[in-house]
Amino acid sequence: MARWNLRRAMGWLLLIFSILLVITGLGITEYRTVEAVTFGLLGKALSFQLHTLLWIPFLAVLAAHLALACRAGRRKGD
Repeated sequence: MARWNLRRAMGWLLLIFSILLVITGLGITEYRTVEAVTFGLLGKALSFQLHTLLWIPFLAVLAAHLALACRAGRRKGD
């Protein structure tokens, strides 16, 4: 049960990081639109900083998610 909750939490974290990466990437290329949607909160410079800083946590969560999924797949296959 605890592993199922951990896998579920990793999935949700991966989804959150993926959405943040897409939004900050759009903030870099389409900064006027994203600035208007976020009421000026996310400008081009802040989007670039966040996008750059989010890659390492995104990759760590992706690796953890893949490791848990492969481990669960191996157990079901036995």
